[in-house]
Amino acid sequence: MIVPAIVNTQMNLIQEDGCTVIRAVQANEGHTVILYTGQSGYDIFARIVYQTGVTTKRYQNDLAMFIQKKPREHAWRLLYIRILGDKINNGYGTIMMNQLLDNARQKNIDYIDGHMQATDNKEHDARLYHFYTKFGFTIDSERNIVWRKSGHDAPNSHEWYNGQD
Repeated sequence: MIVPAIVNTQMNLIQEDGCTVIRAVQANEGHTVILYTGQSGYDIFARIVYQTGVTTKRYQNDLAMFIQKKPREHAWRLLYIRILGDKINNGYGTIMMNQLLDNARQKNIDYIDGHMQATDNKEHDARLYHFYTKFGFTIDSERNIVWRKSGHDAPNSHEWYNGQD
């Protein structure tokens, strides 16, 4: 089959580019997602290899999750998740978030914080809220998000959300 050969070729190209391949996983509809990290070792990128053999391109349309280590703390800041166009709502964000949380648990990270992006689209806002909370993030009234390794929610973290801003 041609797709496994293309996946291996893409993994080699990613490594030749100075990145580290974390793993390859099956996504919805049978596509293969290659998870890798850049030179910082914190960011997570995803290259999709479609069943047709077509792949996303680095620096153009690979998926990205930008992470920053917090100084003097055993914590990370989730800066931004980039999933665009037809890749939205296809499970790619879930694959990447699962990898982020696996990494955090392996490295014994105490917490991950960040900020949920503002949007005027109520449906998109509800999807963002659902996305973060299904992974155990709490969201406060100012849209700050926090995941703690203990899994305990902060008090009153969800009460504000009504699907509107």
